[in-house]
Amino acid sequence: MSNFKITLNPQVTLTEMEGRLVLFSKSTGDFFGLNESALILLKQLLNSDFNTAVNHCSQEFGVAPATIETDLIALVEELERQKLLKKEMLP
Repeated sequence: MSNFKITLNPQVTLTEMEGRLVLFSKSTGDFFGLNESALILLKQLLNSDFNTAVNHCSQEFGVAPATIETDLIALVEELERQKLLKKEMLP
């Protein structure tokens, strides 16, 4: 997989709602709940590029990089479908 970075869309925030962290769209009022693992993956990806996030999360969770890669791609694709983030391909 090619390397990329993500950013939250301008009207999206990471917010605590009813005791859990969610991505909240100010423009639509929709929210997307994140479990603890997804939150860790998302935060790592927001702070680095895809390849770095895969390596870091693989070490943190003690899971094969291929498994983390699959999970990160699935998370990013779902959040893109929900129009909560943007993906920028890196050279």
